[in-house]
Amino acid sequence: MKVDFKRRYCRKLFTWKELETLINIRPLMTTERVNIPSHEGQYRWDNNCWTNDPNCYPSSLLKMLIENNICYLDDMSTCTEKINSFAEKLERQYKLPVDAHIYICRNPKLSHPFGTHFDYNNNVIVQCEGKTNFKVWNEVKDKSQRQDNMTVKEDPVWDVDMNPGDAIWIPKYYPHLATSKTKRLSVSFPLKATSTLIVKRSWVKL
Repeated sequence: MKVDFKRRYCRKLFTWKELETLINIRPLMTTERVNIPSHEGQYRWDNNCWTNDPNCYPSSLLKMLIENNICYLDDMSTCTEKINSFAEKLERQYKLPVDAHIYICRNPKLSHPFGTHFDYNNNVIVQCEGKTNFKVWNEVKDKSQRQDNMTVKEDPVWDVDMNPGDAIWIPKYYPHLATSKTKRLSVSFPLKATSTLIVKRSWVKL
């Protein structure tokens, strides 16, 4: 994968309204799926007598956490038909298994919890709502160095403001920084570099 950026590459991939539907399906909102990197608090809540999985955030608590933190939902590559199709397209192209991470920032004054960082997997990121500035630097030489909150002295090779529908390709080991300019909703598609096991995708229609 090479660093690349394309305007209006994938329009209307995912919307605030679709996110609203997902987060109100409580069984989906497990403590394993909802990731809040900057938050260290622990919460307890009462569960309905019908609850099968007690480790699912109640909607009122989840709303508070989303409004006050940058967070993401993982294992979401089949959460909508469009996201599933986009992930399948990437799997066919790169021959690697793909996931989808839904990133949410409702307060642009918040700093990204990872700061400037690099990933161990290639990523394709689609801006869905709002505007986000992305800076990308050249590949790190020392792969064993600290992965997040890095200090990079050189100028970025890419510095772009992403609007809804725009997409950026970021290879593994390339430091990057996402800065929300407005309320932000985006989907990151990581490609697992250490596995070639691709499970056949399907979308059930009744």
